[in-house]
Amino acid sequence: LDRPPRLLLQPPLIAMKVFGVAILAFGLRSAAAAFEPCKAQDAFDIMMCKSHMCVDCALEWCMKACQELQEKNPECRCEDWPATRASYSGGDFKGKGKVGDVGDYSRGTL
Repeated sequence: LDRPPRLLLQPPLIAMKVFGVAILAFGLRSAAAAFEPCKAQDAFDIMMCKSHMCVDCALEWCMKACQELQEKNPECRCEDWPATRASYSGGDFKGKGKVGDVGDYSRGTL
């Protein structure tokens, strides 16, 4: 009886896979651990990260108030922001792109 040869994982291949999984796990843990709270983090969380004003409000007043809050606390950021977002204006928020030289005001139709 002729059997096809069984494919066996060679030790170096297994070692590379284990090493790759370990690097991936470490990288994910490091990315999650990158957040460092600022001195005023508790107040910043309440006013910026968990407030209707800075999370859900699309009014110009809200956007300006949140930008001003960020200017007063430049070292603070919300823990749930992606690592690439360093400030309120650096990410997506409800009023982004709705005020100023965009939308109806930019077209002169009002």
